[in-house]
Amino acid sequence: MSSTISQKASWAALSTEIQLLILGELVCDNDCRLARLATVSRQWQYVIERHNFERIKLTIWRMPEFGPMTCRNRALIKSIWLSLELEEYECSICEGRAVDGNGRWSRDGSDWCIIINAMRDLFWILSAWETQPQKRLTLDISIYSPSDSRHHFKYLTFGPDAPLDDRNPTFSNQDDPRHGWIAGKLSSAPSRQALEYVHREILAPGEYSGVFWNEEYEKTWWQSLPEAPVVSSILFRLQNRRRFAPTAFKCMFSRLPNLEAIHYEPWRVWSPDDETETDKGNCLLLESLAPSLKNLVLFENFDEQYSSQFLGNDNVQIANLRTPNRSMGRAVAKASLTLQHLSASFIIEADHFLGVAEAEPAWSWPHLRSLTLTSRLLNTKGSPGMIDQMLLEAASVALKMPRLETFEIWNGQVGSAALFRYQTSDYGAVLSWKANWEHTIPSYVVEAWEAVAHAAGKNSSPLPLEYSVDDAIRINSHADAINYLELFKVLRPISLQQILAAHTARDVGLPQGLGPRPTVGHANATATDNKSSFAGKTRAKALAYYKTTTTQYYIGPARESFVANMPFNPIERPER
Repeated sequence: MSSTISQKASWAALSTEIQLLILGELVCDNDCRLARLATVSRQWQYVIERHNFERIKLTIWRMPEFGPMTCRNRALIKSIWLSLELEEYECSICEGRAVDGNGRWSRDGSDWCIIINAMRDLFWILSAWETQPQKRLTLDISIYSPSDSRHHFKYLTFGPDAPLDDRNPTFSNQDDPRHGWIAGKLSSAPSRQALEYVHREILAPGEYSGVFWNEEYEKTWWQSLPEAPVVSSILFRLQNRRRFAPTAFKCMFSRLPNLEAIHYEPWRVWSPDDETETDKGNCLLLESLAPSLKNLVLFENFDEQYSSQFLGNDNVQIANLRTPNRSMGRAVAKASLTLQHLSASFIIEADHFLGVAEAEPAWSWPHLRSLTLTSRLLNTKGSPGMIDQMLLEAASVALKMPRLETFEIWNGQVGSAALFRYQTSDYGAVLSWKANWEHTIPSYVVEAWEAVAHAAGKNSSPLPLEYSVDDAIRINSHADAINYLELFKVLRPISLQQILAAHTARDVGLPQGLGPRPTVGHANATATDNKSSFAGKTRAKALAYYKTTTTQYYIGPARESFVANMPFNPIERPER
């Protein structure tokens, strides 16, 4: 008893500043079990609970206890990371050989079961949460299989929205010739079949989707879920190789009436037909965004090595090109009219956005404060005249943005990085050009931007123009370009680190700690490794709901002839 009193007295003798420093060190210690320390005192409980509940990782098997567990501390939760672990798979699937007679991957049923159950349960839980004027809740959705990093893609990492450990990695000499890995280095690109499997579309409506017969049935299912007004921000990061169809996002966003921020980092599709279809869906998605939306970040990721497999071209300069879609440029421009911040990288072309914005005299952006776009014109082979014409057009459009603080046009690819920036501060406005190649901005372009600064009350005349050119810098990917140009708001920092880590692993070797996780029963397996995505009653309940859902969309007179000719009974489909 006297010892406890003495310990409390010793803690109380410390200054508040030192107490907070000690508690700060504790919450930053990843190896420290914090929950038990919350019982030390009210002060410790207050600090530790705020830390523990600020960011919650949620899995399908934790879903039943999530509501009761967070009942008392809901107000502390700022972010929910919905981490959905799909079924594991073997080489027969990763090599594209385990496909049923209708072209479906043989384990899609189990995977879709995990996803639709998670979405249903989460929306029902969040629908009961009270909304508060100052409350901001971020929903971060991630979907993966532990097997993704055990075959061709051993460099993949999967984690929360926080920077990776930046300690220097040590490299292994792992051998897996079957998947192209020799002495820890990737000797060949992943096969097209492997790429298609890991990047396939999930919950896509269609005849053979396994869940929804068409988009109308998909919409009906989403509308059966309650709204979740408490969610103000949503993240879908590039570690999601599997893709939601734009229609799925459109339906999902309709259940989030107070959505203020969307951060979406999809992977580029490779087939021209798929690209056209995806752009069409994205246009409809952008048209449906709620007026409450303030911030929109779009980053279409790509990998030159992957693209070359699909396009049959070893020239990475050609392989990374995307066919720009003018309709997408218009859709993004129109969606931005009510935004405060917009960043759209690689998914549209800057000149398409600017062309539409200039051609619509009634359009204006009264709230827009920052705008970031990419342009294929900004490369070492680009026409200086066309670059200057685009920058002139950008100045004309910027006059329609009275609150504009930052306007950026950039590009990054193998061998090339460039950024044009207009930025204001309390001290005035400034233009800058940063690149690994020379370009001189003519005086008439500078004068056009001086007019923008003057209209905004930033009387900078002449407008300062800063150049930063380093032709010795090595740009191996668009991620290197982002790093060099310091464009850290175009995608999440963890996503940038993951791209850089993937390129480093392929060029230098595989760092220890990447690659296969310990399997169930392994001596070094963690508790999470030994816990299946679906276990016991949870699995039975989830499968029952999935079967009910699929049954709902396989009934009706209009479907009888189709169902009769199917090679299996969709209502009685076996568990996979």
